[in-house]
Amino acid sequence: YLENMNDRETIYTHLNVFETFNPVLPDAYKETDFTFLANIGPELQHNVIRQVKSKFIAMDTMNYWISGTLPALKQTISKVDAMIINDSEVKQLAETDNLFTGARKIQAMGPKTLIIKKGEHGSILVHNDNYFFCPAYPVENLYDPTGAGDTFAGGFMGYLAQVGSVNNTVLRQAVMVATAFASFCVEAFGVQRLKQISAADIKSRVQNLLEYIEINPQLLWEIE
Repeated sequence: YLENMNDRETIYTHLNVFETFNPVLPDAYKETDFTFLANIGPELQHNVIRQVKSKFIAMDTMNYWISGTLPALKQTISKVDAMIINDSEVKQLAETDNLFTGARKIQAMGPKTLIIKKGEHGSILVHNDNYFFCPAYPVENLYDPTGAGDTFAGGFMGYLAQVGSVNNTVLRQAVMVATAFASFCVEAFGVQRLKQISAADIKSRVQNLLEYIEINPQLLWEIE
């Protein structure tokens, strides 16, 4: 990560054990309703998809797979319901500088739901023809952004699994919960901060987010 703690450069990528990894799921895992495919080779993600019977599957990816394994990645994308990726990955995958045009192009590949992460600038939920912008939670003591994206995804999928259904309202709620989780992650190294929080802490930050985005009717005026 650069000094602004938002932009980053990939120095190298070593696949290590994942280069020959072949995930075989226990039977108990195959019936899960909600599955998240974390950032790993698209062939491995597709292998997991073939093993599960889920009603909602979301995936992550990165520039390494977009540039090096695009055909396999597109095949996997066609099988999922949602993608959780950052803004630069949207532009790279869709080959456009416009996020919203890029979102439409990715939706045409398969997933009707996209959550586009924009770091300190929040995130954008695109679900079918609906848009929702969620600001980042204001964190003054930013210690380490590593893992914030995975924490965001975990909070998002965890909330969907807790509710047990997916619709436009629930997806918006899940994005706010995910934002709250990620805001704690960046306040310490690794999972240290996450180990200290409770459900009440998450609810408190979600409530704050709701207050930040609430429109007071008195602020509206008639335009002639």
